[in-house]
Amino acid sequence: MNIEKLAPKLKPWMQVDTWHTSHPKDSERFHLALNSAFSELGSSISYDDFKEAMEYLSEELSSAKLEAEYLTQAIEGYASRAETIS
Repeated sequence: MNIEKLAPKLKPWMQVDTWHTSHPKDSERFHLALNSAFSELGSSISYDDFKEAMEYLSEELSSAKLEAEYLTQAIEGYASRAETIS
């Protein structure tokens, strides 16, 4: 999987400071981002691909300010959810 193609699909969700919360709007953005990724890249995207793309994005977005352990857990949790949905 080309992470440079997946990351821009996830960016509209992750660029919002609260992407890692359980707020309904964040959840909605997460699902819209997944829909966009699946529409362009297919629905067979692995956990590792999601995780790599999210880590790539987290370096340039405000989420880099989050505590490292919390950020890792959030990324792993959402990568797992994304893979399950795919």
